[in-house]
Amino acid sequence: MRKLILALILILPVAGAVFGGEAPTQPAGPLPRETACFKCHSEMDGEVAEPTKHADDDIHFLKGLSCHDCHGGNPAAPEGDMDAAHDVKKGWGKPDRVKIPEFCARCHADASFMKKFDPGARVDQYSEYRTSVHGQKNARGDEGAAVCVDCHGVHGIRAVGDSRSSVYPTNVAETCARCHADAAKMKPYGIPANQYSDYQKSVHYRAVTEKGDISAPTCNDCHGSHGAVPPGVENVASVCGSCHSREASLFRETEAKKKLNLSACIRCVVCHTNHAVLPPRDEMLGVGKESTCTGCHAPGTPGYAAAAKMAESVERLRERIGEASGLLDSAERKGMEVSEDRFALQKAQDNLVESRVLAPHSFDLERFLTAANAGIAAAEAGAAAGHRAFAELRFRRLGLSLSLVVIVAVIIGLALKVREMERRSRE
Repeated sequence: MRKLILALILILPVAGAVFGGEAPTQPAGPLPRETACFKCHSEMDGEVAEPTKHADDDIHFLKGLSCHDCHGGNPAAPEGDMDAAHDVKKGWGKPDRVKIPEFCARCHADASFMKKFDPGARVDQYSEYRTSVHGQKNARGDEGAAVCVDCHGVHGIRAVGDSRSSVYPTNVAETCARCHADAAKMKPYGIPANQYSDYQKSVHYRAVTEKGDISAPTCNDCHGSHGAVPPGVENVASVCGSCHSREASLFRETEAKKKLNLSACIRCVVCHTNHAVLPPRDEMLGVGKESTCTGCHAPGTPGYAAAAKMAESVERLRERIGEASGLLDSAERKGMEVSEDRFALQKAQDNLVESRVLAPHSFDLERFLTAANAGIAAAEAGAAAGHRAFAELRFRRLGLSLSLVVIVAVIIGLALKVREMERRSRE
């Protein structure tokens, strides 16, 4: 039995390595809080003590990495011996800013190293970064170009999924704005600094910040994270279409069906702009003051006439739905059963939504009118149902009134008859 137990003790670790994979290993040297760096700096004041204040939530510290893994030096130096701790022979120093991407890539582009900490971690960020505008400028020695620490921070780097992280979806825009909203930083590159202020006006910003919808787009959803590049004219619709697939499909169908090349229109951004994307409104359609159609379609052109017709039909459909809904609501409040009619009216609302999508994205007047007219017919049916409900209500009230008259007459007659019988009995 003793031999069997001894054999199991020797065999199980081997079996675990074979079947369970290699267990994550911590970096060599003292634990993060036990290094000479941490102990010394934690006792200091001011800026030099700042890195030690993030030990509880810094992703590197949490994974077992510490100061010397980035800065070098001797983590096992005697307490208080700064010269030994800052041993240049052991690589101590501060990474050069221009070389930071390459410096971070020593670990983050090393698949075998990253696997020890997170088997699912991406290791292509550095290669993507080199394709970006930031990466290309950095490769040319531009110290103003964004590097890893500008987005992720230097110390206190939190996990991407941590809501306090500078690269968490709700914080990305503000992080990008540190540079892109700084007019002085952007001036040498000829880039405007109003993107963040425009984005704050958008429906996307409100969805992210007010509703907490992290699926709503922020900067990196359109521009990319590490391979950041402004979308070109040829792929704006593809970027927007990754979320707005219905609208993108209508664009592609129109180009194929009518043999049009809509690239010159820059597609989505002509009507919706790029950063200050406001909620779509019916006033954007047609030929009115707030119309976006008139920016391309001049009076007297087929496009101008089609835009006017579309706006007129949408307005008529919206008014008819409002009329029908008002009638049915009022009838329901008066006790009439109109639930089936209200359900049928939803068809008109669906047609209104469909018309609003078709009008500016398909450029197909015939297809648009089919949807709009079907909605108008459904709305008119709803209005007719509302009028019928009121007619029935009036009929019921009239019947009730007549019934009351008859009942009152019978009561009066009975009262008179009783009085007459009482009179006769006294005689």
